[in-house]
Amino acid sequence: MNKILKLSAIAFLASSTSLMAQSKSFEGVSLGLSVSAIGAEVSGSGTTGNASSTTNQTSGSIGKVAEIAAIDASYGYAIGTNGLISIGASYTPGKAKAGSGTYTDGNSVGAQNGKLAVELKDPYTIYIAPTYVISKDAALYAKIGYSHVDLNVSATDAAALSKKPSDLDGITYAIGSKIMLNPNLYLGVEASITDYDSISATKSVETTSNITADVKVVQGTVAIGYKF
Repeated sequence: MNKILKLSAIAFLASSTSLMAQSKSFEGVSLGLSVSAIGAEVSGSGTTGNASSTTNQTSGSIGKVAEIAAIDASYGYAIGTNGLISIGASYTPGKAKAGSGTYTDGNSVGAQNGKLAVELKDPYTIYIAPTYVISKDAALYAKIGYSHVDLNVSATDAAALSKKPSDLDGITYAIGSKIMLNPNLYLGVEASITDYDSISATKSVETTSNITADVKVVQGTVAIGYKF
């Protein structure tokens, strides 16, 4: 009986050590480069008051898909037998246009057509990612983070924007997987959505137009990285 108990204890310890080794494969500092297909959509409405005190209301959306590269740095803490918590940040040195949309303003001298362009620049995200380690070479994770992006909105008609929206803050939600190709090199795949705060802008000529919109960014990401 004592031999059986000893063998059971040895087997349990060996199993626990093996499972802890799984988490250890993903523990530590990681640095990665990623390429993303990013879709940005801006949807909203505008209200225009003209010289006759009437009001025109318009609505619509603009969007565009682009490819961008980003840098990601994180640190993973092993917890339990097959759990991991990663804390990190990603940064995209560049910009992507959400697109441009046409609009028409009614005023006392007739309709005025123009275009509204939206550009997103230098986005970054600070995140936490609870991770489930399937094996010593594979893991799945969920991610939530705070995101920030510089925003530039411009109108292409004669009426310059008298009030431009400020930079955007939002929340990013993501799911992904990471596979260790060798003890240090890994491949990652991720899908995410970022829901930014609403934006507002005002432009004036003979009319005053108030524009409000919501901004959402969807990304599909493939990353290659190194775990130190």
